[in-house]
Amino acid sequence: MNSNEFEEAYLDMKSGKLDSALEKFLKLVEKEPSAEVWINIGNIYRRKNLLAKAMESYKRAMEINPKSAEALFNMGCTYYQMGKYFEALNLLKKAENLGLKDPKLKIVKALCRVKLNLPNPFEGLSDDERKLVKDLLKDG
Repeated sequence: MNSNEFEEAYLDMKSGKLDSALEKFLKLVEKEPSAEVWINIGNIYRRKNLLAKAMESYKRAMEINPKSAEALFNMGCTYYQMGKYFEALNLLKKAENLGLKDPKLKIVKALCRVKLNLPNPFEGLSDDERKLVKDLLKDG
């Protein structure tokens, strides 16, 4: 994979130029499919609220790398956005079991546990993380 092309697409995505980034990532994945590129494509679709396309992109990433904790995490976040909290929580746990250390993981897991009315939804969270989860729940 051409790292300059990837970097350019990634920088576009991070700066909010989603259409440009998507176009570049789609060209990249055509040339050389990779889980990392499919994950970024999925992230763009998710930011554009095209959740079915995002999920399909994450599944493509999983076909290339079945142990991609990052793809599982993003699929879990997409399920959360869809209101499928049980499915989200299961995928987030799988991502965690594969070693994902993303700080957002604990937050999204707690959000799912609250939405599912599970006991001790804030277990393992710091005071700041608890406050963040409560603030996110207030905001919808």
